[in-house]
Amino acid sequence: LVLGSGRRLFPDGGAAVTLRLVATSTTDKGVVIATYLPASQ
Repeated sequence: LVLGSGRRLFPDGGAAVTLRLVATSTTDKGVVIATYLPASQ
């Protein structure tokens, strides 16, 4: 995931997917790890 500018990983026009957050954790260095699944699951 890139916010702002950067090289695109996926082409424009891809299907939008609604996601739901299922878990989060924070490392000792303060990095937040977020796990998402498609909302339909």
